[in-house]
Amino acid sequence: MLSPRTASYIATLNREGDSFDYLRWLERVREEEAQAKSLPVAFTSGESAEIAKVPASDRRKAWVTSEPRTPTKIALVPGVRLHSKTSNVSGKDRLRRRLLKICDAYHAFQKSRARDALYGYLEAAYGIVVHYKVRQRTGRLLRHAFKFARLPFDRNADPFSAVIRCTCDNGIDNKTVSKFARCLRYVVYSKTPKAE
Repeated sequence: MLSPRTASYIATLNREGDSFDYLRWLERVREEEAQAKSLPVAFTSGESAEIAKVPASDRRKAWVTSEPRTPTKIALVPGVRLHSKTSNVSGKDRLRRRLLKICDAYHAFQKSRARDALYGYLEAAYGIVVHYKVRQRTGRLLRHAFKFARLPFDRNADPFSAVIRCTCDNGIDNKTVSKFARCLRYVVYSKTPKAE
C-alpha cells in the first residue's frame, strides 16, 4: 500500500509532467503535514461534550479545511495492491466459487449460439487447472472437484478431464470430454518453454 506522501508525489508528478519541481513539492507537502499535526488534540470538557453530540457523519466534515481539495490521481504500480482486504473465506469456499464460475461459463456456452462460445468455458477450465498445478495443489483440486459434482473420487484422473466432467452437469459425453481435455493439454504443452 502506498503511503500518503508517495501517493501525493505520484499524483503531482502525473499532473505536472515535465514542469514538476521536487523541492517546491516537498516544501508544500511538509507544510501540509505540519498543519495536520497542529490540529488540537486535547479538548476541554465542554468541547468534548459538544463533539460527542454531533453525528458521526458531521464530525468528519468539521475537521476538513475550508480549502477545496482536488481529487488526486493514483498511478497504478504493477504488483502493488492498493486495497488489500483480509479475507475470512476458506480455501474450500474459494475453490467452490471458482468451480461455480466454470459451471456458469458452461451454461453460457450452452445458451449461446455463437461459434466461439466454447472458448470461454475452456479458458475457465484451463485457468483453474494451471492455477492449482503451478502451486502443486492438483490433488486438492481433484478432491474438491469430484466432491463438488458428487462423483466418486479418482486419484489418477487427468485434471483437465476431471474439471470438465465435474462442471458440465453430465451434459458432455466421454468422447467430447476427452477431446476438450486433449486440447487443453496441448495448450499447456505448447505454452511451456522448451529447454534448448
